[in-house]
Amino acid sequence: MPKIAEKQTVLNGRGSVVRFASGTSVGNYVYREWDNSSRNYRTKHILEAKTMEEAIALVPQIAIELAQDLAAKPKTPINIDPLNLLAREEKLQRDKERLFRSEQKKDSPKMTIEKAMEDWLDQQLKRVDAGAFAQNSYDHKMNCCKKIRGYLNWKKITMTSQINETTFDDYCIFRLKDTDKRILIQRELSILGEFIKSYLVKYKFIPARLWLDGQFLPKIEVRQSDRNANPAINAEDWKTIIDYVRDVWRKDAYEPSKLQSSNQFKKEVTVVDRKTEAKSIWFRNMFWHWILVSKNSGMSPEEICKLKWKNVEIVDVGRVSNTKAQEEWEQVMGEAQAEGRDFDIEAPDMKDPSEWATEGNEWGREERLISYITTMRSKTQDYREIPCNLGHVFKRWRDFVKTHTARPIKGDEYVFAQIYNEYKQPNQRKIGQHWRSICDYLMSSGKLKGHKFSDRPYTLYSMRSTFIENHILRGTDAYLLARICGNSVATIMQTYERIDIRRRTKELTDIEFGSKKGNPETISLFDE
Repeated sequence: MPKIAEKQTVLNGRGSVVRFASGTSVGNYVYREWDNSSRNYRTKHILEAKTMEEAIALVPQIAIELAQDLAAKPKTPINIDPLNLLAREEKLQRDKERLFRSEQKKDSPKMTIEKAMEDWLDQQLKRVDAGAFAQNSYDHKMNCCKKIRGYLNWKKITMTSQINETTFDDYCIFRLKDTDKRILIQRELSILGEFIKSYLVKYKFIPARLWLDGQFLPKIEVRQSDRNANPAINAEDWKTIIDYVRDVWRKDAYEPSKLQSSNQFKKEVTVVDRKTEAKSIWFRNMFWHWILVSKNSGMSPEEICKLKWKNVEIVDVGRVSNTKAQEEWEQVMGEAQAEGRDFDIEAPDMKDPSEWATEGNEWGREERLISYITTMRSKTQDYREIPCNLGHVFKRWRDFVKTHTARPIKGDEYVFAQIYNEYKQPNQRKIGQHWRSICDYLMSSGKLKGHKFSDRPYTLYSMRSTFIENHILRGTDAYLLARICGNSVATIMQTYERIDIRRRTKELTDIEFGSKKGNPETISLFDE
């Protein structure tokens, strides 16, 4: 008799899985059952199994196939009734289903869907507390779980044991009734997959074969129009927004009567005291500088909210002004002549205005502040440095903070800290509320045109989209832009492919003859 290396009883003692150490089946896993009538084992090889765990997982299917093999052997080769064969097949299928349910009941513990999601979200919250996970990402997962629970309630599925191969087949249909944002549904499916893999499968609430099947979760096609959820802001609209924020909305904080009338988040307005007025002055000035940094750095809103003073470096590289250089030389020469002195000073050489002038005594030097921002996206966990023309913005905001707080600024403090709330990280949700309110007001007033490829409103992420789109139109290398923004090159190219045709209009529309207009004029096809 061959020597047995491993053995495991399965199916409540009905059979066993063995691995032989000798004989013709050495090294292979075999399922066997004892047959009292023949006084011998009935066996079937488990060819797909590489480990004992894999073999045990395949036992239900192998046991059924073994029973089918035995049933297929005709006891009487003549007068076989097809109806009897059909009945036998149906019985085997029922046995298969019953066996599967019994195994699932035996191996899978029970838990309510609500409790399972709560436990999983608690695990995610611990990651947030440990600094390995962003709070906004946790909020996104929590919102997705609400949508998933709504779907399962609709399907009348309350226990993890009720989940089977077809449970989520109708998820996309269910969600498309409430939203047309396919990319949102795709993200929900991604979160659902993470929950299933890292919790339900890991703790054996559902069989691993469901997830490994590859067709357990449905797929939804995301169109290019669906990716324009955060449309870039055209130059005219950005000027409208920033002019309104700087010259109207911000200045309303200095006039209590206007501040009361512009309160859009409280139904009842009380008299504005000095403390409330001071808070509004600080917040609206902060908001103005916040959106300037957002639009000109390409950082995500989460990165800006986490930005600290120690992560911002400002360098004065100067710039050359030929006009100023000539004026400075003429002034020096004029003063010398007025004093009766004879100076032999050569007139300054004309330079490229874009040339950096690092020496402070150069003719025509003007201050040019370059900022270097060190940041990290929570999605990639990679640090990167962003050079941008925001030196004067950070300097002006620093001066405002010092004047408003009358205290020194610490490097470990947030750039846009809540100075009236223990210098905590700025409230992104509040910033988003005010951004939406301002854009809605300007849009309803007919002052914004919106993005030509999207009907969706501008979001906080629209400023990041604007930064990327502007650089693509400027011809910035896609790989360099991806490094600066913390995106993949593939994501950058998706944006590039959409706007490249617009950029190459001249190439597509030029003709080889006739006169060409020097100043192209856009002709409107509609009245408003």
